[in-house]
Amino acid sequence: MQTIPSVLKKGCFSKTEAEKNGVSRYRLYSWLDSGVLEKLERGVYRVPQADFNDEDAFRTATLRLGKKSAVCLLSALIFHNLTDEIPRQTWLMVEQQKRSKHKDLKLIRLAEPKWKIGIESHKGYQITSLERTLVDCLLWRRHLGRTLGLQALKRAIEHNATTLSKVIDMAATLGVLERIRSVIEVLAS
Repeated sequence: MQTIPSVLKKGCFSKTEAEKNGVSRYRLYSWLDSGVLEKLERGVYRVPQADFNDEDAFRTATLRLGKKSAVCLLSALIFHNLTDEIPRQTWLMVEQQKRSKHKDLKLIRLAEPKWKIGIESHKGYQITSLERTLVDCLLWRRHLGRTLGLQALKRAIEHNATTLSKVIDMAATLGVLERIRSVIEVLAS
């Protein structure tokens, strides 16, 4: 019996990735039937014994929705170690017309996501940068509550992960500085 390529054992993968690593459709389906693989979603699989961490969840979410998505807000705060909250869903920024029936995904639909500003590429997914995450958390308080974004910003500055001027620069680049100026002025004083 053919063994699963080690690159596929590291988390979730698509049928296309399996085929690129020499796994035929027949082999893929036989592994599914025998319980060697687990089907997460149409065209998305993983080895059941594999440790499933946050980054695997981010990759899985991106595989489900496609390339035009980025991990954001609460999930990005977890990635940047700025909160102790544990989300029940993976939070993703997508274009406004994108929809999903998956209950484990929280879509933040934006008319103009500004994909080229403050978005970092990681292996298999994109995520908002530290500064963009903080600005988004201050902007989207209705999704996170009034205090979480402010606490995350204070924590990032206290741990020297970023500076207030970098956050202000990101807000200016995104064109939202006026919308969060009052929150930033409270921190600056």
